Amino acid sequence: MLRKIILENFKNWKALEIDLTPVTLLFGTNSAGKTGVLQSLLLLKQTARGIDPKQHLNFGGGDRDFTDFGSYQDLVFGHNNSTPIRLGLTWDISPHKTTLFFPLAHSSAAKTDSIEQRKASLSYEITWKLDNDLYIEQLNYSAHLQDEIELSVQFHRVEDEKYTLEVSDSIMNEDGEDEHIADEGDSQDERYLGPPGSCYRIPFVPRLRGRAFGSFKVEPVYFSFAFDELMDEIYYLGPLRQYPKRYYQWTGEKKSQVVEPDGADTIPTLVSSERDDKSLQTDVAQWLGNLELVEAFKIKATDRNKRFYEVSVKIDGIESALVDVGFGVSQVLPVVTLLFSVPQGSVVLLEQPELHLHPNAQSLLADLLLHVAEARKLQLIVESHSEHILRRLQRRIAEAETEFARPENIKTYFCESRKGGSTISEVEVDRFGQISNWPEKFLGDIGGDMHSMVKAALARRRTELENA
Repeated sequence: MLRKIILENFKNWKALEIDLTPVTLLFGTNSAGKTGVLQSLLLLKQTARGIDPKQHLNFGGGDRDFTDFGSYQDLVFGHNNSTPIRLGLTWDISPHKTTLFFPLAHSSAAKTDSIEQRKASLSYEITWKLDNDLYIEQLNYSAHLQDEIELSVQFHRVEDEKYTLEVSDSIMNEDGEDEHIADEGDSQDERYLGPPGSCYRIPFVPRLRGRAFGSFKVEPVYFSFAFDELMDEIYYLGPLRQYPKRYYQWTGEKKSQVVEPDGADTIPTLVSSERDDKSLQTDVAQWLGNLELVEAFKIKATDRNKRFYEVSVKIDGIESALVDVGFGVSQVLPVVTLLFSVPQGSVVLLEQPELHLHPNAQSLLADLLLHVAEARKLQLIVESHSEHILRRLQRRIAEAETEFARPENIKTYFCESRKGGSTISEVEVDRFGQISNWPEKFLGDIGGDMHSMVKAALARRRTELENA
């Protein structure tokens, strides 16, 4: 699970650092940077997944890309080409990976507890610069085992094609002091390496392979493996989903991407799921019902070869084609399908999942988010404008009917656009579901509108009585 995102000079964020939870909501005014937070992850994913592994920054625009960022000048804060862009992530290491980074850990806690049972995390940080050509200024990783041990690998540019690699091992000793061991190479020449192979791969260094540094045998390739694994776990659904069709064609191919960012391949995903995941269509149909949108949902082949399919739903006892009913059903269908088709433990980025839904369905959608976050161990980062999603989550926290629905698992942020760059503040929700620091115009100015309406109505009534 992702624990932290750091942005510096990225789009309209001059500086940003936020903590993430299983369910993280991003609210805010238009053009306040909400989408930019999600796009930082998409930038890393499309760069890491690019056809050219040595392309250090993929600005997008291709058929396989998530977002078109234009150019460095379009992406960097203030459109100032001389400013570096910095991105940072921190995420949990799965228990079976912990021993890869800490195979020889010998802290006092390790004597009583298995290393796999202790919390471990990885941090990644990259800085790009533009000076005639685009290059990576710095690429850092660090592994953390609770608060006791840190293994750090820093890859830093000194000039043109020359980089240095430093490895350090910090261990909290019995006196509570850090023991620090660093390596900078055996000679000046050995310190110089070529540029990184990609935005996340540290070059292979023979002199470091298997070499012990305090508690560790350094294997830099483990860091890139872990980053690669994280990128594979990230899925995205954008706010503009495809219009429903009367008939859908399935080529017989099982889709590896599951649901595309624009909702394409939703129906082929559901059709192909019949091969090895017969519960997917059942889950989707059940939750379309739980959202009180349909009474039944069905996909059936229209030809003998099962190449073409039609989708029907039953509403108020009448069965109709998906294209002939309200737009909201077809727009939320990719959301529901994605949430049940991605592997357990995935990180799902959602932009405005509530679009075209009635307020009641938006509230019920919040219950779906909580359900998949708990039952399927999904991490959800949701950009939204829906007051109804927020209110339902507040209600579930106050009801305390499940251990999962508590403030520690649900964070809400409010983004605002300012002259000096976007700002972000956490909306603090207590265990009673109450917001203690309601931001100004957080969800519009409903209170102000009500006050003005009552004031105007009284004045108008007074005028009418005087005229009478």
